[in-house]
Amino acid sequence: MFERPLKLTHGENSKVYFTSDTHFGHNQNFLFGPRGYASAKEHNEGLFKIINSLVRPEDVLIHLGDFCLNTSQEEFEEYLSKIKCQNILYIWGNHNSRIRKVYEDTVKERFGPDIEVYPVVYRNVTFLGYYKEIIVNGQMIVLHHYPHQIFNQMQKAAYQISGHSHNSNPSTQISFKEGKILDVGWDGHNKPLDFDEIQAIMASKQHKKRDSYH
Repeated sequence: MFERPLKLTHGENSKVYFTSDTHFGHNQNFLFGPRGYASAKEHNEGLFKIINSLVRPEDVLIHLGDFCLNTSQEEFEEYLSKIKCQNILYIWGNHNSRIRKVYEDTVKERFGPDIEVYPVVYRNVTFLGYYKEIIVNGQMIVLHHYPHQIFNQMQKAAYQISGHSHNSNPSTQISFKEGKILDVGWDGHNKPLDFDEIQAIMASKQHKKRDSYH
C-alpha cells in the first residue's frame, strides 16, 4: 500500500529537530571519551542537558536510531523521562537494545503477537519503522539510519538524512557537496540540528538534476 509522506511544520510554535546515535548508556570510553566525557553517566547527563536546552516540549525531535545501548527497562524509562520533548519520532538503528523490546510488547498488547505495525506511540516516542519519507515546510526528506547515495526525488532536490557513521563517512559530512545527504549523528554536530540549520547546510550541496536510474 502506498504511504503518503508525513507532513510537519517547522515554525516558532513547534520546531523540528534532527539527531542520531546518542548511544545513551553505552559504557565504552571510545564512545563517550571523544565526546568529552569521563564516564557513561556524565555523557548521558551532558547530552540530556544539551537536548533540553534546545528542544522544547512542544517541538518535534526526529531521532534516526541508536538511541541507547545495553540498558535495562528501568534505565530506558528514565532516559525518556529526562527528555522534555513530548514528540520524539523514532527510526530504527542497528543498536535497538531495550527500545525494540518495548516496541514489541506495546504492539503485542494493542494489536496481537507476531505483527509489525507503524506508527506506534509509547509515552513520548512514536515509532516510525525503518524508513520514512517526510515533508517539512514543503521540503521532501528521506529518513533512514543508513546513508543512501540514491533515494526518492533526489533529482528534485530532496534531502536524505541519516546517522550510523558517527561522522566517519566523508560523503555524509557538511563539507561534501555532491548530493543533499547529511549524517545528523551526535559526533558530527554535538547537538540536535533544527530544520533551519539543515536547510542552510543543504543549500551548499548540489543535487542530481536528472534521474538516470530506473
